[in-house]
Amino acid sequence: MRGIGLLGLLTLSWAQSGRYWDSLFSYRRETVAYGQAMPISGTTQTLYADIYLPEPDTEEARPLVVFLYGGAYVSGSRRDSDIVHLARYFVRRGYVTACIDYRLGLSWPTATEWITASIRAVQDLKGFLRFVRRSVIVDGNPYGIDTNRIYVGGSSAGAFTALYAAYITSLSELAQVPQADTATIRQIGGLSGTSGPAGYSETFHGVFSLSGGILRSSWLQPGKVSSIIAMHGTGDQTVPYKSGLLPFINLPAEGGYNIDSAAAAQGLYHDLFTWVGAGHVPYGTQTSVNPTYMRDVEAFLRYHFYQWNSRFTAALPARENSLSPQGPYQVYRLDGTFWGVVEAPHSLPPGIWILYAPPYKPRLLYRY
Repeated sequence: MRGIGLLGLLTLSWAQSGRYWDSLFSYRRETVAYGQAMPISGTTQTLYADIYLPEPDTEEARPLVVFLYGGAYVSGSRRDSDIVHLARYFVRRGYVTACIDYRLGLSWPTATEWITASIRAVQDLKGFLRFVRRSVIVDGNPYGIDTNRIYVGGSSAGAFTALYAAYITSLSELAQVPQADTATIRQIGGLSGTSGPAGYSETFHGVFSLSGGILRSSWLQPGKVSSIIAMHGTGDQTVPYKSGLLPFINLPAEGGYNIDSAAAAQGLYHDLFTWVGAGHVPYGTQTSVNPTYMRDVEAFLRYHFYQWNSRFTAALPARENSLSPQGPYQVYRLDGTFWGVVEAPHSLPPGIWILYAPPYKPRLLYRY
């Protein structure tokens, strides 16, 4: 979304409430080994997932949100502060959340090695998704997951991984990238790999990108994952906001703006939150979070997860070019508390607001 944007109509309560919106639960974390795989070092690595479960909770079929950490495939862990913060935020709202390991390492810092490393991460993500479905089918669903409601995304390299898993469906697609060594990728297990149990579905239903990108936005097509949202800073010098080269490896990539434009052209559920002037991962690092930007991430993801949970196969209502009716507007925060009255939305500071001009229905507005 660029400038001011609208996301449909809200109810007269001005904000959603209840499960999947409000913080209602405590949680417990369970660490499980979901598979094994061969990293670049040549020694078999056991892959772990931290699964966060809401408590106390009697619901037996809950959406699952999988968070993948960043670090350019050379650093990072499932305990990184930004994704752990989000996993805890959403488990308190009734989701099952998971932060998972994936293999790291490059034999040499080239575009070809980086792509191969990214596909190893895709294999591990898909191995975890198969592990989840096996736990439902074979083990009696110990985590209380509804496998028809699985959402996957992450930060930076984690977002690349989620996007690849969603939109690269064959090695022939990947071969469109001259730097990709598809022969080596085929030798190490192709797009699915062997990181988790075999014979179970790897599908998921929504993908989110935080400061991430994809090598070809043309890979976004109907019949793949139908819902995609992104958050990106226009000043990102690591992953381009629109299109450009990834630093050091000089690999062409497309960021949040291009991804959102491609999704719109293909009729997918989509939205883009733009931080004007912000750099790479402004919401946090591997060791800390930035509360100002993290609040944007929380609010943006919360809204869309709620939408996906209730109707994840539907598209958002069509965007509108201007607000109607004219002001003055009563302005509310997303938690429903009153902020003030404005004559025009352009006078609002950056943020996510609910505007109400009685007797019309309230509208959700992003102001940048």
